[in-house]
Amino acid sequence: MGLEFRSMDKKDILDVYEFFNDLKEEKAEVTFVDVNSKDEVKQMLEDKNNYLYICEDEGELIAVFRGIKGKGKENHSAFLTLAVRKKLRGKKIAQRLTEFGLKDMKNDGIKIVRAYVYNDNYASLNTLLKLRFSISGSVHMDHYDETKGHYVDDIIFHKIL
Repeated sequence: MGLEFRSMDKKDILDVYEFFNDLKEEKAEVTFVDVNSKDEVKQMLEDKNNYLYICEDEGELIAVFRGIKGKGKENHSAFLTLAVRKKLRGKKIAQRLTEFGLKDMKNDGIKIVRAYVYNDNYASLNTLLKLRFSISGSVHMDHYDETKGHYVDDIIFHKIL
């Protein structure tokens, strides 16, 4: 694997949009599936409150990481989202891309980051714990998962940078 971690730029818009569509088809439970057009990806990129990073393997987009900077008095913080292509999960790509992005965000003045992770998303839970995130609480019974037949909690994580 020849992994490259970098900030997203305009030439990545189509690849990122197609990746988000792949996540939709997979029925992945990540907010990236709510993106419905290339224009929305472009808007994400142009929004100065978004930090967007990608990981490529020999030119193929394999992961996207986003931090949304807080506004006003909350501009010291960012809320995180990350997704990795299904075929490449379990290879520590999420961990490495997160480390890359957090370093850049810290250099830009972000002091704390937060993430919400479903309590049955063991891979993401383990990744954040390995990165020394702390558990801040939970949103009990956040939503009902019809395919699993039970309620799912959101675990709230944070990390001081």
